[in-house]
Parts: sequence; C-alpha cells; structure tokens
Amino acid sequence: MSVNVTEQVEVFEVTREIEIAATIDIVWETLLENMGPLNEAPDKTPHNLTLEAWPGGRWYRNFGSNTGYWWGTVQSIRPPELLELHGPMFMSAPAVNHVIFRLKEENGLTRIDFWHRAVGLIPHHLMDGVDVNKGWDNFFANLRSGVDELLQTGKR
Repeated sequence: MSVNVTEQVEVFEVTREIEIAATIDIVWETLLENMGPLNEAPDKTPHNLTLEAWPGGRWYRNFGSNTGYWWGTVQSIRPPELLELHGPMFMSAPAVNHVIFRLKEENGLTRIDFWHRAVGLIPHHLMDGVDVNKGWDNFFANLRSGVDELLQTGKR
C-alpha cells in the first residue's frame, strides 16, 4: 500500500456584493436561468447546465446520450431570497464547493450577497483564484445583461 502525503487540504473563498436595479422576482428568475440553461464559460461556450430548483434538486451538465457531470445539489432554496448549492462543481478532484446566493430587495434595488467556498485537494491551477473569479465575473455580467434585456424588452 502506498500513501502520498505531499498534498494538503486547501481552502478558497470568493465573495461578491452585487446590486441590480430590478425587483427581486426578476433577478431571481434570471439568476435561475443563468445557473441553468443560459450558463456559459467566459469564452461564451455553453455549459449545458440543468438546475432542478427544489431541495435536493440536481445541478448538472448534460452532454447527451446519458453522459454528463454532476456539479452539485440544491441544499437550500427559499424563492426569491436564497439559493444554496453543494457539490464538486467544475472540480474533478476530491474537493467540495458550497455556493450561496442571498437576495434582498430595498427601494427598487436587489442586493445579492454571494459566497463560493471550496475545501479539499483543490487543483493548484485554481488556487490563485484567477479562473474562478473570471467565471463568476462572467456569470454576474450575464445576470445583469439578462435582467437589463428583460426590463427593456419584456423577454430574453
């Protein structure tokens, strides 16, 4: 039996506070769409994600022909205020991720408090945070664009 003791458990955290000039219901629906079918990589490659928006619902990439990748499970959901996900996400490694979106509406603005935490044998290329932050920057830019489009045209 061989044991490798050179790797260590790593932790990272990404946080954001986002304000969007729209009602909480519009932001919530757009958030769910962007966590699911509208989700894409920063290079605009579609992720083909499905989010089953209920407790225990799966969040997964569907490649067709019964192939894909499980990204996580809905740990907690309280529309339109809370979405909490738990799982490996994009990491093919012994690591677990926890993502929280908390929404609150005040004076016509919706505030999103966001946390993404990961712990485990996180791949070294992710530990500097560059790629992870690019992904979330892209996500929130697409969320804003989706809300703006809905407000301007009434559709996406």
